[in-house]
Formats: sequence, C-alpha cells, structure tokens
Amino acid sequence: MDERAQVITTAVDMVKGKMPILCGTGTINPEHVKEMTQQAIDLGCDASLVVTPYYVKPPQRGLIKHFTDTADLGLPVIMYNIPGRTKVDLTPQSTAICAEHPNIVGLKDATGDLDRVKEIRSLVSD
Repeated sequence: MDERAQVITTAVDMVKGKMPILCGTGTINPEHVKEMTQQAIDLGCDASLVVTPYYVKPPQRGLIKHFTDTADLGLPVIMYNIPGRTKVDLTPQSTAICAEHPNIVGLKDATGDLDRVKEIRSLVSD
C-alpha cells in the first residue's frame, strides 16, 4: 500500500481544496476495503468509491453490510454497482437501505438500465 499512499498523497497535495478527491477503496476482501478506506481518510481524501465485491457473489444482506461497514469508518461512500464486471447486482431495494446511512452519499450505477434510476428514486427519500 506504499505506492498507493504515494499516489494519493500526490493527488491530495496537488488538488486538495480545488476539487474533491474521490479514492477507490473497493475490492473483494472486506478487511482490505476497510484498510484502504482508513488510508484514504488518513491521507486526506474527501470520499471513497466502493465497488460491489467481485467473484464472491454475496447476498443482498452481505452487500448492505459491505457498504454500511465501510461508511461506518466516517468517510463519505459512493457505492459502485457494476454487475457486468462483478457478477453481483446491488438491487434498488438494497440501494435504498444503504442510502439511509448518513455517510453513503451516492451511487455509480453501471447497469445501463435507465428505468432503474426511477425505481431507486421512488425508494429513496429526499
């Protein structure tokens, strides 16, 4: 994680205060996600982008726990749902549950399903 720290530190030094720094901290291992998220916090990032775990295909309750546990660390989280690559889909219902967490601030949805946006919006309060 030393090289990663160098890259993040360089980005923070160059643009902190000029634009938000969003750091990818998602991976297959939940403990490694927490380590990378804590590193992002320690190095001054503004938010994290956390992908659904790939290969392991967790159930929806596992996905909810994955995102909320990461958000519990205190850094704002943008969830990244890309089922074409990870082979697991964060459902609109699970997205809405996660959205109740104050540190889950956004969703990058790469399903390509525009109707899904309407469904998620109907499930999530303003």
